[in-house]
Amino acid sequence: MKKYVLWFGNAGRILMLAAVLLACGCGQITDKDRIHVAKMGERYITRGDLFKIIREMPDTERPVIRTRNDLLRILNAHIDGRIKLSLGRKLAEEGKISVDREQAREQFFLESGDEEEQLRAMWRMEVPQADVVTPMMKLYGLTPELLQFNKDNIEESTDRMIEKLQGEQAVEYLAGEALKGGRISLDEEEMKREYGFMKEQLVTMEELVFSGIRFLAEDKDALQQAAAARDRISAGETFESLAAQYKQKGAADGREYVFESGIMNNPKLEKFRGFWTEASGAEPGDILGPVYLPSYRQVAQDGTGREMPAAYIVLKVLEHKPVGNLEYEIAKALVARPLLISKMMHLLREENGVEIYEDKLPDPSQFSSAAAAF
Repeated sequence: MKKYVLWFGNAGRILMLAAVLLACGCGQITDKDRIHVAKMGERYITRGDLFKIIREMPDTERPVIRTRNDLLRILNAHIDGRIKLSLGRKLAEEGKISVDREQAREQFFLESGDEEEQLRAMWRMEVPQADVVTPMMKLYGLTPELLQFNKDNIEESTDRMIEKLQGEQAVEYLAGEALKGGRISLDEEEMKREYGFMKEQLVTMEELVFSGIRFLAEDKDALQQAAAARDRISAGETFESLAAQYKQKGAADGREYVFESGIMNNPKLEKFRGFWTEASGAEPGDILGPVYLPSYRQVAQDGTGREMPAAYIVLKVLEHKPVGNLEYEIAKALVARPLLISKMMHLLREENGVEIYEDKLPDPSQFSSAAAAF
């Protein structure tokens, strides 16, 4: 189990990269750093600003910089981000858009990569009184002070995620208004052309709906309990009979052993790879397990959700939906969205007086040594 003593988010990484950039001379203020590479309204963006933008980018978002096109993408993304941030705050204040804090925190967890499960675990922990260390805190090498520090960082990251989602909502809201007002439009030809470009990405993920008997991973003998339950089924006991018994046990113990859920095979979520190695291709009626299912958030059709803890489970497949391609008529809404967003951003950049001076961008080779060292 990976231990987290202090979680600094991106701050520690930014300081490390800053040191590297300073060492190679990229952090020194020179006349070249004052060269204008872009303009927004009356404000110029300089090469020095661009260096700072790259230093402060999260690891997950910082690309390898080999060409001026790489720098151009970073610069454009920064400008678009500033436009979205301002609009998001404005429309949120006007009550035209809103972002649920719990959903924003969930999105932050989902974008945390390998740190997701540890961050979720820390968020679920209660901060005890001073000098008290619970078994779960001990597992992660935490004191009450360090746990509170990490929970505060999660809240700060949630604040940033809210602003990011507000910006995205704002552009979508304005795109809808612009479409209704005739400022932007879509025709069938460009929709079909975009569908052709996106077709390989427009797929439905494999999905499994199942009934499960679970044993929380935090219990030392969870795997042994799950294996014993599976042995009883292998010996002839039905899944339904065993599940009924665990429902009664759960009522007596105050625990939920039996649950029903659905889960999609998202290839971007590495932590579920072990589960899907066992479960992919299973058919209704199949009994699987014991298999480890990491913690996740179960979301209902109305958007409400609940945290599902990590557990070893024995499950019965109720429904299996294989991977499939989306036909054009079904995919039209998915195709239309990026087109509308792109057109809206083009209008917003014009309204904000955005100008890009590509020939003034710095030599990309200045970043190669910094990236390699980092």
